[in-house]
Amino acid sequence: MIEIHQDVLRFSFPAIAAEIETLLDAHVATVLPSFIAEDREKVIEQVLVTNRALGSSPDYQENVRNVVLGLSNEDIERALRKHVRRETESYGYNKPGRVEIDFQRTLRIPDDGQTYHLPPGLGRFPLRHVDDFADRVPSEWLKRGGVMMPMYQAEALWLNFRGEYPFAIKIAAGKMNAVSGESWKEGLNREPQDYVVTPEQPWLDGFAVEKGVIRQFVAMPLGAGYSVEEQLSGKAEFGGVQFQATPMKARKYFESELRPMLPKHLADILGELIPAWRQERQGVYSMCCESADMGLGAGGRMRQEIFEDPYAPEDWDMEQTSRCFVHLCDALLWREITGENPPQTPVTAREYQRAGLPWFDFYRDDLAVLEGSKTLAGIKSVNTISKAKGDKALKGNDSVEVTSVISCSPKKKTVKEWAGE
Repeated sequence: MIEIHQDVLRFSFPAIAAEIETLLDAHVATVLPSFIAEDREKVIEQVLVTNRALGSSPDYQENVRNVVLGLSNEDIERALRKHVRRETESYGYNKPGRVEIDFQRTLRIPDDGQTYHLPPGLGRFPLRHVDDFADRVPSEWLKRGGVMMPMYQAEALWLNFRGEYPFAIKIAAGKMNAVSGESWKEGLNREPQDYVVTPEQPWLDGFAVEKGVIRQFVAMPLGAGYSVEEQLSGKAEFGGVQFQATPMKARKYFESELRPMLPKHLADILGELIPAWRQERQGVYSMCCESADMGLGAGGRMRQEIFEDPYAPEDWDMEQTSRCFVHLCDALLWREITGENPPQTPVTAREYQRAGLPWFDFYRDDLAVLEGSKTLAGIKSVNTISKAKGDKALKGNDSVEVTSVISCSPKKKTVKEWAGE
């Protein structure tokens, strides 16, 4: 099922969610007898040891004793089921089989030979159902279905992936794969890899041209020769952005990701029953042309790693895969089609620099990085084509100095090894 929710493209697979529910129910039924059979005196001791700061209080000790000794089998089952639900929600697993993609407006980095850090998100592009404007959109859009969003000529975007359930996501521009550079193929291909894996890959800003480097997604009128589609296929046929989302198999996810997080002893589920006992958990994640069609060209160079798939091919549920076509509509025709004003014109890198705002960096040293596509390495940037044409299609391409970079990489704390006597 594909939906738009608050300008976010949502892929969800109810069959995956239902299977996870079944696996959770079976897990509860399996472990419940052991929870019921635990020695209550030992459970009381475990609770008091875990909460030493409160355990010295006679009132707290009495409270714990009364609660634990007074538990019926039904009380334990209810507490276990509630805790399993709360635990899965706290880790973001409350929506199994779901991934969301939002399309972030951003500044277009200069195409000047430098390799820039990640620019910020400046708000979501609006998304609308193509079918809602059947009498005003091109007939080809209706045949392909999907959704549409407005973009100005030479405007940049990046893709933000949201959700903790693992997905393999293929992304293409004009049906040319943004990771491998090959034309659209069915299935998930590894030689070369033609998809990204979430949540390991939090976002994608452009075409993978070499290891650790992408060229930014930049919107240009389809048919003018700027799009990567036209360069690689020789045609201006599709435009837009295409997605295919494939979830991890429910059982694989349950066994490797979810079950290790579930409670193993009666003492683990008493937080709801003993009000004075609180456990805190913190998460870290904070118309310039006659046609409405737009395609994606290649912009400036940016530091961004695309990670290898860390899972086995058989871990992906190919029977649950889903596809969506995102049409890029010229922003100057957006009002004519939808009756809505398009977003404000995009901010330039120079304006961003004057405001003193930061750039960003993201890397992981625990995942292998793709080498980049040799095919995409040979594409010409919008700026290069514009210079050859002499049409000045890319304004505001001044170089900027990056003075403030914020790391948003996963943080790991390590203990320095003892090396002395």
